[in-house]
Amino acid sequence: MHNLQEPQTANDLGLMSGFPPLSDQRVTHKNQLYGPYNRWSFQNELKLNRTADVWRGNGSVAKFDYDQFEINQVTYQNRAGAQFTFSDMVENSYTDGIVALHEGKIIYEKYLNGMQAHTLHAWASSSKSMTGTLAALFAHEGLFDPDAIVSTYLPELKDSGFADATIRQVMDMTTAVWFSDDNIDPVSENLNYSIALGWKEKPAGYSGPESVYEFLPTMKKIGEHGLRFAYLTPNTDVLAWIMKRLLNQSLSEIMQEHIWSKLGVERDAFWIVDHSTAETSGSGLLTTLRDKARFGQMLLKKGQFNGQQILPAAVVEDIEKGGDKDAFAHGPAASPMNQGYSYHHQWWMTHNAHSAYHGLGYGGQMLYIDPAAQLVIAKFSSYPTPTPAGNEFYSMMAAFPALGKVLAK
Repeated sequence: MHNLQEPQTANDLGLMSGFPPLSDQRVTHKNQLYGPYNRWSFQNELKLNRTADVWRGNGSVAKFDYDQFEINQVTYQNRAGAQFTFSDMVENSYTDGIVALHEGKIIYEKYLNGMQAHTLHAWASSSKSMTGTLAALFAHEGLFDPDAIVSTYLPELKDSGFADATIRQVMDMTTAVWFSDDNIDPVSENLNYSIALGWKEKPAGYSGPESVYEFLPTMKKIGEHGLRFAYLTPNTDVLAWIMKRLLNQSLSEIMQEHIWSKLGVERDAFWIVDHSTAETSGSGLLTTLRDKARFGQMLLKKGQFNGQQILPAAVVEDIEKGGDKDAFAHGPAASPMNQGYSYHHQWWMTHNAHSAYHGLGYGGQMLYIDPAAQLVIAKFSSYPTPTPAGNEFYSMMAAFPALGKVLAK
């Protein structure tokens, strides 16, 4: 197999070492999203950002049993035809932590780059899948009509590009909205958006929106809703706002009441919040690795986990159905690596032979659910680029199904 050079760890790079650290090794709020600084920041977000706590509840921890599995019997090929083991992927893909569950038991778990089992790590954009799952729950319960237009519930958006989009289109990101300026940021989509959410510092003389509530009304419509999938984080913010408005609770309180306090998790979760204390619903969730896996295992078992039915089975079955493949194929995210995909309830749906689906986040965050193989993989990473590039991303997306194929035999 191939022995590629392993990425440097935060310790190798000297990040935040010493009291005080050297200026070129200091991780700050300003550089936290960029490589190599994210090798440290993704495990230390509480020190860099304002957050809202999601209480774990007072129940006992739902323990995992272990079932040792020889992970290197799992091999895959990259696009050039070179063969790798599952461990090759783990060691060379900027992994901070990875755990695989088969039939609810831990079959593989590894921590790198100084991460430990109790460490809180950024979910980045895989946070969307938590928000989307909550929205799917409340659509099922009738809190809102998915076919109603957004401005029905959020009149503040009646003059925005979201005004005549349906909530279902928001949930599946088939809205035709765009930013009011073309100041695109490769890390956080749009500079003013990232400032409003608190991810970026306000430059001198800045006079734009300073919260998500001020930013969303500025978004404009650029086409017809419902025709194509276009990945845009503000859709998730709209979903969160609707739920908060109708339930009169913060997203942290909603998540705590309906999911987090029931999972038997090991630690409180946290949401990074903006200047108005609104949770960054599409990018700012922090949990431990095993707790992310617990969320995935609950979904794998149709909402049943820790001795109770946490979500109605019908909610999970709706997620598993997937979305509009044609809309995905006509959107800018379509590529040779995701042929046949759809996007539904803020999840990436592969529609492969195992009907696997996953949440995916900036820097290589992943929650992969394979119903046919009874497999859940949670992975935290700190890639130096927003999305693992080329062969790195392909390797991850080839290794996970390869494991599922072995387990399903």
